[in-house]
Amino acid sequence: MSDLLQATGYAAIVYLLFNYLISFGSGRPLVEWINPGRRYLPVLAITLIGGAYASLQYAVRRYQIPHFDLLRDLVREEKAKPEIVGAVSFFIFALSILLLVFWCWYHLPRAPQTFSPNPLNLLKEYARAFRHYVRWSGGLDFAILCEIRNGELKVVACGADDRAIVRGLNRLPGLHIDPDTKPAIKDAEAQKTIWTDMALNLFRKWHELDGTMYPARHGKNVAITFDLRIGAIFVEMIEEEPAPPGGDAVGVFLFAAALNQHEVNTLTAVKHFTMLSSAIRHIRTGVTKG
Repeated sequence: MSDLLQATGYAAIVYLLFNYLISFGSGRPLVEWINPGRRYLPVLAITLIGGAYASLQYAVRRYQIPHFDLLRDLVREEKAKPEIVGAVSFFIFALSILLLVFWCWYHLPRAPQTFSPNPLNLLKEYARAFRHYVRWSGGLDFAILCEIRNGELKVVACGADDRAIVRGLNRLPGLHIDPDTKPAIKDAEAQKTIWTDMALNLFRKWHELDGTMYPARHGKNVAITFDLRIGAIFVEMIEEEPAPPGGDAVGVFLFAAALNQHEVNTLTAVKHFTMLSSAIRHIRTGVTKG
């Protein structure tokens, strides 16, 4: 077993070095770096597996010993061939990368940079971002993206988790509904209408809020968070351009809500809203100049 442990040790050393180089180069832990670059790591793992197989084939040709016998020497008293120790080290390192990628894929929301900045259908790409961040466990329960045209808002993308909304409504005084019943879905729809109307009202009062903040000399409002008794409301002016002579004012307005106070306290909702906002900005890099 000493040869097998040696191969595992080599793989562990390479993995730690890989982790350190990525963390040092990106300034983020490996699991956070994987999300934007996860499409490349499976290619790296497949390359390592290919290298392991090539090393095994080379050993078979050099020593004229079958594959199984060469691998069996790893767990027997006989000394394993160095090519086999190297092949197993490559395979263990590749397996650790694949396991880490799959863990990040299923447990971490995808990075905003993984959405397309040049989509064939802009509205569908918006919808993909909304479905992803709103459906993710914890964080946001509802979000809408509105376009500003001549001072009016038009909803162009929406994301909602009806079951999460009903669970959140059950935390409010006087509202206790079975999430699996049809009336619960009606309550969720009614709550989404309330939030949409609130987004419109906040947009209409946006310049009043600007006026309140002007004395601080920090510039205009960009984003506002309302930390409520239960949950929170997040609003951000992604983009706003004044109306040109004879034209319409244009812009992008983002609104989101969370009904779980625990997710607000742990900043999960804030993190998901920030990622959703970053995704929208990234998608729009192919629409507007930076």
